[in-house]
Formats: sequence, structure tokens, C-alpha cells
Amino acid sequence: MTKQKAEIYPIYFIYGPENYLIEEEIQRLQDQTLSSKEKGLNLHLFSGEEHSGKEIVQTAQTIPMFSQYRFVLVSEADRVNEEEMEELLRYIQKPSPTTCFVLCAQTLGLWKKHQAEIEKVGKVIECTRLKGRNLVSWVKNRMAERGKKLSEDAADYLVEVVGDHLHDLDNTLEKAFLSVGEKRTIELSDVEGMASEVKISTVFDLMDAIGHQNLEKALGILEKAMESKTISFKKDEETSKKMDDPVPLLLNMMAKQYRNIWRVKEMTSSRQQESAEIARALRMLPWNVKKLMDQGKHFSESSLREGILKCHQTDLSIKRGRVQKDLLMEKLVIDLCRPNTP
Repeated sequence: MTKQKAEIYPIYFIYGPENYLIEEEIQRLQDQTLSSKEKGLNLHLFSGEEHSGKEIVQTAQTIPMFSQYRFVLVSEADRVNEEEMEELLRYIQKPSPTTCFVLCAQTLGLWKKHQAEIEKVGKVIECTRLKGRNLVSWVKNRMAERGKKLSEDAADYLVEVVGDHLHDLDNTLEKAFLSVGEKRTIELSDVEGMASEVKISTVFDLMDAIGHQNLEKALGILEKAMESKTISFKKDEETSKKMDDPVPLLLNMMAKQYRNIWRVKEMTSSRQQESAEIARALRMLPWNVKKLMDQGKHFSESSLREGILKCHQTDLSIKRGRVQKDLLMEKLVIDLCRPNTP
């Protein structure tokens, strides 16, 4: 079957872990097929888990009312059992040309073996999580759609502090767009202030406090992480990890942070490389490298070596179980906050 006009296929299967992109794709198809007035009579929402294949197919085969298309959305399509799937497959093989039939799911599941059948008459769209440079490109393109340019540094920064949740990133982009007025290009300085609106990363913040020998702040961050049993990976509540015992992960991340600072410091001093070059070599975001470079100014090579060693020693002491881990972690932070020479 050939494509319908306005690039509309009779069948779509949209799946993947990125719900934001799935929702956008569904909304785009709805907007292409139905006006706001037409939705009342021609928009139908079903659940693959709750509704029968027969009921869904009967609706899909019904001629649209005062509209070119009828729009049928089946969510949780990966929860359809084999019997109901057979019913839906019979429809997919001979779909109505006046219905836009959309199945959406987290995974293809049992539908995977029928993907070729779907693609004969329709389209399969995978919505994967965006990571790294793909996520940075998405952020820049999103701002371009609003009519403004987002600098590379600003895009890197937003990805680092907000995280990879597209909904949160889009909301932050909207705030940035509104805050700069008539300015055509949004720079790093325009978005840096937004960091105060989101949660500080536990390890970055702790290492900042240690580097500045701010014992009170460092102990406060440690106490909060231990009490809440939560470690934040990004500056965002939803990217925090709740666990029964945060100590092993916290120690591991602190040691890793020391190693990363050391690597960046070494590359900067020995090769005089720019942050962008270091980021490519270490496969990190440029903003992350700049943060590590800034933190490196407060640590000497010997203090970095000592930090890694002390994290390892604390880990061994905790595993022996002779002293309470809370006290050992507190002692570690106190030791690390002692004056050092950059």
C-alpha cells in the first residue's frame, strides 16, 4: 500500500524508552490528521492490556465522521496477548485507508516477528534515549525551532546540569528563551544562573567543598546523602538514586572523580590541550571537562593521589566492619579537607 497524502501511513508502531519522543510523534500525527473540532468524534484511545482486539478493530474500520481521517491509538501494545494480536494483525494486513492506526509500546515484544508485515503497509518508529552528542544536538535544534541559537558551551552545560530527561530540558530551554529577550544567541553566561533552580550533583558538590577545604559544607553534603540514602548524578531529583546503603557507590564515585580530575589536570599541564580536545579524548562533555579543570586548580598531584588512596583505605575499613561506616566516612571527609598545596 502506498503512502497517503500528507505523509500519513495507515499503520504506525511507535516504541522505545523515550516517552517524550513517543508523545511528540503521536501529537504530530494527530495534528496532521485531525483538527481540534474533528477530535471529538474521531479520536479513540485504547489500551492493549484492557481492550479487546475486536473492539479496537471495529472502531478502526468505522468511516470517520465529518473528517478525512479517524485516529485510533493503542497504548501498551506490547501487553497484547497472542490471541488479541492475531485480531489486530488481520486488520494491519488490510487497514482502512481513512484511519490512522497507531500502536505504541516500550518494546516491540511479540510484535518483533511481525515488524516486516507492519512495514509493508505502515511505519515502525523507534524512540531511543538520546545520549552524549546526540542529546546536545537535540537541545540546540530545539532552541533553533524557537528562533534562537544556543551556543555549544550553553548546550553542554544544560545537558550536564539538567540531565537527559527531555521534558525537563525542554522546560529549561523555554525559560532560557524567555529570559534573554531579543538576544539572538544564548551563551553559557545566560544559562549558568539556572543551576540554582536544580539540584546540585552530590559528588561534584562534595568535591568542590573538599577542594575549597570547606569542611562544614562537605560534612553537610555527606550527612544529607547518608540520611536520605540518595546520591544525585545530575542536578535533578529524578536522576537521583535511592539505595539502602549509599556508601559503596559514594566512595566509588569520589575515587572516580579524583581520577578524572587527575587525568584532566595531567593532560592540561603536559600537552596544553583545550577542553574540547580533552573532552573528545576522554569521551566527556566539554562542560564536564571545564568543571574538572576548575576543580583541579584546588588540588595538587599529591593531594589527588592521597585522595584516591584514602577512599580505597576507607573502603577496606568499612568492609572489615570494625568501625561504623558513618564515622569512617566522616573521618575521610575531614582528612580530605585538610589544607593542600595546588
